[in-house]
Amino acid sequence: MSEYIVTVVEYPAKRLIGMKVRTSMAKADTDCGALWQAFGPRLEELPKGAGGRGSYGVSVMLNAEDFDYWAAVEMAPSAAGPDGLGGLGLPAGLYAKVTVPNLDRLGPAFMYLYEAWPKSQPGYAINYQVPCFELYPPNWQVTDALEAFMPVIKV
Repeated sequence: MSEYIVTVVEYPAKRLIGMKVRTSMAKADTDCGALWQAFGPRLEELPKGAGGRGSYGVSVMLNAEDFDYWAAVEMAPSAAGPDGLGGLGLPAGLYAKVTVPNLDRLGPAFMYLYEAWPKSQPGYAINYQVPCFELYPPNWQVTDALEAFMPVIKV
């Protein structure tokens, strides 16, 4: 039995703004942590209310090893972001969602979502055309829980 309880949810589309790094599975821990360190101070430049629901870590896979990782927050569709930050859209759709107890468990949680969980769910398949993401609540700390989302489709 797994320590993870997965639910399939309909997630609405989001407009995000943030910074990205191109990395690999081997370098992700270092590169993604450095990106968050660089992005954190930039939050003060965003319009009031941006990121009020938390922040997103979004992984856009390029191939089996390499991906673009975004540290981002939600922005109103009409708001303009500061120079040096980029935008990305998170599409609406079905996502397998799991609560992760802390940052140290994020890798194993995604491994479970991508490897073990689909084998036990004949009604769903991974949607490789859509990014996966993690959602960090406001005022999140590394020992706090977060949510991981893997895009799925009904089969």
